[in-house]
Amino acid sequence: KALPSVEGRCRTMRSDEGSREGEMGSVVVEKVGGRSSATSCFSRYPLKFFIPKKVGSSKTDAVWVYALNYGGGIVSGDHISCKFCVGDSCTMVLTTQGSTKVYKSVGSKCSQQILEARVGSNALLAIIPDPVTCFSTARYYQKQVFNVSSDSNLVMVDWITSGRHESGEKWDFDLYKSTNNIFLEDGQPLFLDTLQKGLLSLGRIITFK
Repeated sequence: KALPSVEGRCRTMRSDEGSREGEMGSVVVEKVGGRSSATSCFSRYPLKFFIPKKVGSSKTDAVWVYALNYGGGIVSGDHISCKFCVGDSCTMVLTTQGSTKVYKSVGSKCSQQILEARVGSNALLAIIPDPVTCFSTARYYQKQVFNVSSDSNLVMVDWITSGRHESGEKWDFDLYKSTNNIFLEDGQPLFLDTLQKGLLSLGRIITFK
């Protein structure tokens, strides 16, 4: 049985206004008048998306999406889930306006952020955020899952700092785990990677794959 095309899934996301339980945000980018355009943009507390009308040259065919957090960061216990769909031959750039701050955990609470994205044929998705900065005792887990076509283009930056140096914090957070999985449309895995801070020794980060 053939799987729905990315274009079909974009249309489904765009029209599925009534079933966003647990979802904090979504953006759909499709061709409108021959240009990449955001045909759907949804976000709710604690997440906010900002899409400027113009970025760079007028010849640039790309939708820039800035992800913002109310309060300036991710609070202990926050669970943020968002979805993106980039249609065929479209370009979308997802970025931030500053480092993603993860505040200290309260008790055993863990903050988490889940991102799912579909990238169509000859499309480009670039995820280029500022680094994640975890405060002392913070517990944070993020997972990013990408479904791509055989001729899709994906640029993804996933990076962290060692903490708030100006406050004397270096690797003082309790947990950091980041998982990035890339699949073809038929479910075949292309890239599976997990980076996790376990017990640190001499500032090293242990990577599990």
